[in-house]
Amino acid sequence: MTIKIPNLAPIQPKKEILESPTPKPRRGLWWLVVFAVAVIYAAFNVEDFDFLVEKDGQYKLAPKRNSKLYKELGEIDNAEQYVLLVTKAGFYPCYNCGKSALIFLNVGEVWKYGVTRIGRDKRYNTGEIPKGLEYLVEFRGDYAQCLKFEKIQIYHYALLPENLSRDVPLIRPPGNKVDQ
Repeated sequence: MTIKIPNLAPIQPKKEILESPTPKPRRGLWWLVVFAVAVIYAAFNVEDFDFLVEKDGQYKLAPKRNSKLYKELGEIDNAEQYVLLVTKAGFYPCYNCGKSALIFLNVGEVWKYGVTRIGRDKRYNTGEIPKGLEYLVEFRGDYAQCLKFEKIQIYHYALLPENLSRDVPLIRPPGNKVDQ
């Protein structure tokens, strides 16, 4: 018995298998970019960690942090409620006039009521008060008392003769954006 082997052509390897696939772009590189951005963000937004000092096995606030606390507590106890009055008749910005951005105010009329814990010079640096307005303190006391007095002044503005004489009275002074 003889086994007949057919003549087969030599097997040629497939071309696709022999050729290496084109290299794919690295997809993990973007993680490095995200990590770098996160590190930079953290470096600029982390507070200093020198807010505590250890003495005799006990922690205390650092002197700088302690003085900041007492400064802020003092500001709360020594606030002032003020009014910005018109000293030169003219047009001033109005945040409550609907479509009109300006309103004409006469000398002595109220433009804004406000409260500050840091005093006029720090609250309004030179040039920040619009020209033609004067800063006058109406009440001094702790911050809560000043806020209450300011609120009363703002709400009662609607009843002032200067406001009632307008064609369309305002709900609050022209310089106050909201009831606070």
